Amino acid sequence: MNPNLQNYILLIAGLINLIMSIFIISRGWKNKVNLYFSLLTFFNFLWAGGLFISRSTADVGITSLFSRSTYVSAIAIIISLLYFVIYFPYKSKELHSWQKIIIWVPAMLLSVIIFTNYFIVEFITAYSEYEFISVFYKPIFLIYVLYFVSLASFSIYYLLDKYKGAVITFRKQTGLLLITIIIGLIFGAYFDLFLIYMGDFRFNGLGPLFTVFMNAVVFYLIFSSKKEK
Repeated sequence: MNPNLQNYILLIAGLINLIMSIFIISRGWKNKVNLYFSLLTFFNFLWAGGLFISRSTADVGITSLFSRSTYVSAIAIIISLLYFVIYFPYKSKELHSWQKIIIWVPAMLLSVIIFTNYFIVEFITAYSEYEFISVFYKPIFLIYVLYFVSLASFSIYYLLDKYKGAVITFRKQTGLLLITIIIGLIFGAYFDLFLIYMGDFRFNGLGPLFTVFMNAVVFYLIFSSKKEK
C-alpha cells in the first residue's frame, strides 16, 4: 500500500479520535463512561500521531522515540477499553485488588522496557529513507503481545457476560458494542501486532483506521443511550 496514503489515513484517524475525545470529555468527565471513552479516543490519537511522525521523518532518533511511544499508547488504549467496557452502559463489576495488580504492574514495567533495547533492538532503513523497520527482541515483544491479547480477551469476556445478563433495553447496545470491539481488535492486532511480529511493516498505518470505526460506533451508542434515558 502507498506509504503516503497510509500517512494521510493516520493523520485523519488521529484527528477524528482527538475531536471525539474533546467533545465527549466536554460533556462531563465525572461520568465514568465519558471519562474512559475520552481516554480511549485520546490514546488512539496519540497512537496514530506517533505512527504518523515515526513514518514521516528520516531522523532515526525521532523515529525511535515516537515509534516506541505508540506501544505505550497501545497499552493505555487497551486498559481504557477494559474500564470503558466495565462501565458501559452501566457498571457491571468491581475490579479486585489482585486484578488491578495484574493490569497495572505489567503495564508500568512494559512501558519502561519499551524505551530500552530489550524491546526494540535497532531500527534499519526499509522501503524508503522515511521508513524504518524495528528489530525486536522477540521474547519481550511476545510478552507484550500476550499482555495486550489478555486484556483484550478480558474486555470481550466482560462485555459478553454483560450482554447475556442485559435487559432488553441494553441488549442491542451491548451486542453492537461487542461485535464492534471484536472487529476493531482483530484488525488492529493483525496489522499492528501479528504482521509486525512477522517482520512485515508495510501495513502498520492501517490499525488506527479500524479504531475510528470502533470509536465512531461507541460514540453513537453513548449518545443513543442518553437519549433513551
